[in-house]
Amino acid sequence: MSPDPERILEQIVSLEDVIEYGSKIALYTQTLSLEDFRSNELVFDAVVRNLELLGDAAKRVPSTLTASLPDAAWTRAAAFADVIARHSVTLDRQIVWDLVKTKIPELVRSSIAALERLRRN
Repeated sequence: MSPDPERILEQIVSLEDVIEYGSKIALYTQTLSLEDFRSNELVFDAVVRNLELLGDAAKRVPSTLTASLPDAAWTRAAAFADVIARHSVTLDRQIVWDLVKTKIPELVRSSIAALERLRRN
């Protein structure tokens, strides 16, 4: 049985979204220190919004695909989107910064690898 083209397209779009939002986060924070990040409300808000969008996109990536990408924090990214939705005013900027600098790059790299694999098949 051949793979469902619509399902594959949905996976591709979800992975592209993760890459897009993760790349925006990297762009917004690439020249900042933690102190700059803590004091720049505009960047913080943009990063938090993109983390929320990234988490929602991560939720759409099926577990059959994420299971083959063990280095990425898929569950964490999806859960963080829910935390943001409920507690965006009280988010700890240190935790957000750590996520942005450690977990999001892994997730983007993993998404790129998965996307390349999907497109090859």
